[in-house]
Amino acid sequence: MDVTTEILAKGGLTLIALAVVTFRHLRPGKLEAERAGPLLIMMAVVSVLAYTNFGRLHGQSGIHHWEQFHYFLGSKYFPELRYDGLYVASLAAERELNLGLRRQSHVRDLRTNEVVPSAGLDNHMRQVKLRFEPGRWKTFVEDTRYFLTNRDYRYITSIRKDHGYNPTPTWTFTARLFSRWLPATDGWLSALAWIDPILLGVMFWMIFRTYGGRVGCLALIVFGLGYPWRFDWVGGAFLRQDWLAAVGMSICLMRRERFGLAGGLVAYASMVRVFPGGFLVGPAVVAVRYLLHRRPALWFLRLAAGFAIGILGCVLAGSLTGIGFDAWPEFSHNLEKHHDTWLTNNVGLKNVLLYDRATVTRADVRWNLPEPWLVWQEKMNRLQSQRRPLLLAASGVFLLMTIGAAWRSRRDQSAVLGIAVAYGVVVLTCYYWVMLLLVPMGRGRWIPTAGWLAINAGLYGLHLLTPSFEMIYGMMSLALLVFFIGWLGPDAWGVVRGGRSPNPTK
Repeated sequence: MDVTTEILAKGGLTLIALAVVTFRHLRPGKLEAERAGPLLIMMAVVSVLAYTNFGRLHGQSGIHHWEQFHYFLGSKYFPELRYDGLYVASLAAERELNLGLRRQSHVRDLRTNEVVPSAGLDNHMRQVKLRFEPGRWKTFVEDTRYFLTNRDYRYITSIRKDHGYNPTPTWTFTARLFSRWLPATDGWLSALAWIDPILLGVMFWMIFRTYGGRVGCLALIVFGLGYPWRFDWVGGAFLRQDWLAAVGMSICLMRRERFGLAGGLVAYASMVRVFPGGFLVGPAVVAVRYLLHRRPALWFLRLAAGFAIGILGCVLAGSLTGIGFDAWPEFSHNLEKHHDTWLTNNVGLKNVLLYDRATVTRADVRWNLPEPWLVWQEKMNRLQSQRRPLLLAASGVFLLMTIGAAWRSRRDQSAVLGIAVAYGVVVLTCYYWVMLLLVPMGRGRWIPTAGWLAINAGLYGLHLLTPSFEMIYGMMSLALLVFFIGWLGPDAWGVVRGGRSPNPTK
């Protein structure tokens, strides 16, 4: 299945799913409210199969070599590579292996985040190699051999122009529970690629058990057919969706009133991907509502305590990655280094206010440069600085709308609005928006789900019309703004008008 066939097939399935979801909820017949019905179940099964490209995966295998190069090697050898050494160490290993490959001319210097001539990195290469003990270096060279000999060399050179290894120390600790013991082979990397599906399977099982078949099937449909998080992005990777599983399970636990454990899972998700901390904003708003209604909010204290204990545990775990507590300052420095690096597949409210015609038509791209998007990135940083008051005001208004919607939500439903918090505050790479599968667990159920499916079908259509990620994800950013206003706006307006709040005991 080539890419065009995949896009046509999944775009068509999205339109069918939109019709099935609408039919199920407008013509329920004798089905109970929480039951899925045979059409919705069948659509959910087909959607999951579609996510795997109907079993084709990545074509050659189920291993995402680009992702595993970064996350397997980066975590296994974190004490030596840290956040600056992955690319130069792999170049040094390549030299020793003497595979007859033409030396890569340019590579990203992970100290500065700039693409530079590889010949100028010899000194840094030696410094990184000196961090290894002889035995560890030997195993690193052999693990690097696997990646060099399993993919076309042009693929490897492209990898080394990416942005390096960037996970938090907490994620690194978790990953090293697996990667530090294993060699880079097809068998072991395939096994590591199964961790995410297992975690997601547990999450979906909890969604079905907690919310019923209807919501579970809606979540599976959104997950399986989503354009922005197609299998090509992080399918077959290593522990890239642990944060999602943690957030999804935490919302289910809130519904089941297991608040301490729910808070701990949100803490873990926050400590491996940062932005999931926004999933506590809604519950905090509901807690304030409880207090104003003179009802006890002990549930939120349990949630907050679980979160605090989880944060502490994650900080301690992140200090056990081979370099002690220094891992955290180094991560902070690395995060700051990437702060002004705009990516073409980012999605968020900022895009709506910063993207212009030149951006979406790629007029700012310089294909003759080793870093074609450098001019565009500099322009985006300049615009962001110039329009900062507008960006802050827009984020503030959007968050007020989200808070208003949370005010009228149940405790677990308010947590789902962490998706909107992320949209209003940060820009995230497209595949993180897989969290939209949580939408059916919020207020409205099928209507916002249908709204997203309509947007999703449009993204597939746009993909067929243009190769520009800037156009596709710029339009997604705009469409999500309309989506959130339509979903959350009525509840927020109801608060402004002084409408009646839901029963604060729920």
